[in-house]
Amino acid sequence: MLPGETADVTLTFTNPNSNVRAQLISIAAGDVVVDTVANADDMTYCHDQIELSIAGVGPLPTLDLSQANLPFVLADAVKLKEDADIRCQGMTFHTTWTVQAQAVR
Repeated sequence: MLPGETADVTLTFTNPNSNVRAQLISIAAGDVVVDTVANADDMTYCHDQIELSIAGVGPLPTLDLSQANLPFVLADAVKLKEDADIRCQGMTFHTTWTVQAQAVR
């Protein structure tokens, strides 16, 4: 990503229950974990240059009995701040998200 750009995040959901469906009721942004950056001294700086958002979340799905590997796209969920500089070039990172579900018949 270039400074100012956003990217989608695809989450994959599985309902391990064979007797109830799982209705997703909320998704919350967790944290950014920087895996690699060119200079280890820039790890905190680069971490702070990434923003997470759930603004693009549409209606949440309900997973059928034992449904597996349902992809769900969070549009524009990750943004590299516009003022991020060259120190973050080539950085790799992953994100965490918290999802809540409730059992429904």
